[in-house]
Amino acid sequence: MAKEPNDVLRTIERVEQRLDVVGGRLVDRYRAEIVDYRALDEHTLHGDVLPTAQRNVQELLAALREDAAPTESSLDALRRSASRRVHQGIPLQALLHAYRLWGQVVWQEILAVTDPGEPSEREAALAVAGRVMAYVDQVSVAVAQSYLDEVTGVLGDREAMRRDLLEALVSGRPISERMRQRAGASALDVDGEHAVVLARSLEPMGSDRSALRAAVDGARQRLRPSSSAILVGIREDEVVTIYPVTSHEEYTILVAQAGEWAAAITGFAVGVGRAHRGADGIAASYAEAEEAVRLGAVTGGGKASTFSEVLLDHLLSSSPHLAALQHETIAPLHAYDRAKDAQLVRTLRVYFEHAFNLARSAAALSVHPNTVVYRLRRIHQLTGHDPNDPDQLLLLLLGMKSDRWRS
Repeated sequence: MAKEPNDVLRTIERVEQRLDVVGGRLVDRYRAEIVDYRALDEHTLHGDVLPTAQRNVQELLAALREDAAPTESSLDALRRSASRRVHQGIPLQALLHAYRLWGQVVWQEILAVTDPGEPSEREAALAVAGRVMAYVDQVSVAVAQSYLDEVTGVLGDREAMRRDLLEALVSGRPISERMRQRAGASALDVDGEHAVVLARSLEPMGSDRSALRAAVDGARQRLRPSSSAILVGIREDEVVTIYPVTSHEEYTILVAQAGEWAAAITGFAVGVGRAHRGADGIAASYAEAEEAVRLGAVTGGGKASTFSEVLLDHLLSSSPHLAALQHETIAPLHAYDRAKDAQLVRTLRVYFEHAFNLARSAAALSVHPNTVVYRLRRIHQLTGHDPNDPDQLLLLLLGMKSDRWRS
């Protein structure tokens, strides 16, 4: 390998003798011109950034002396420093800016140790200048790639931790201290009050997860609490959002936002659990949101069903007396309608929907009010329950409500 002319070697040696000065100037320039470096503490600046900058100058001068490219060991050191900058919160743009400043300071130092009255030294400085810039370009590529690789790994770790945290919270598993810290870093107070919003795909998603990812994006855009932040992620064929709730008014806002989200996504049933406190409360709210999805999906998509709205359905569907209720109320009416086309079930439903008003019910059915009276009497005869008696009417309405689970 060719050796450098004496003037170039002398220039390199002079810069080496001023290494401490060069390092100090580099740190000063970083602080003055790069906001992100200015925010670093003294220990990081003088215990990491300064020695790294000085070592890089030494590696550069060694490469110039031998007229060689950066060695693999020097590139490895640069890559490790780039990885550290990721965890110190230095953006890639700021890191590359620092390397450009580094090249400028080194070039200015070369000029400072060069005698402008000596043509040979001027020529040596010019010869070195181009190689300094080429060196900066080479190491910048290595640094940028290492930085991006580290960011990818960090994001992967964060995503895995977020998924683990979400799974633990909705399944009711104990929360580790590390998960609790991760929740805190995400501005999620695990001990606070939260409600769960659940969007479940109405059809198996298969390998194409684009609809789920789009639903996650939609949740981030539309589900916006007044304080703190949501935790949202994909769990099998569903999108789960943990939403902080600080008041009844905020829960009302959440329900409205969930309705907008449900209207914006297709192929999903959306349910909202009630607000509960603590990690166990999140699991309880998730179970309620699941039930709201299960029961609300029967009425069709495009809206968000709250657990409160389906609470009666929940009680009916889970009751061991459901079959007896249907046998006592709705089953005889269905049998009579099939035989006589009497529309008794429809009449009972319309009577309920119109607040038990005969005139409005008759108008909705396009019949005379006396016809409604006659049908209500027939319902009494067939079931033994009088629609004019409040308690017996309630039983009939519960039977009608349970009709969706009729086998």
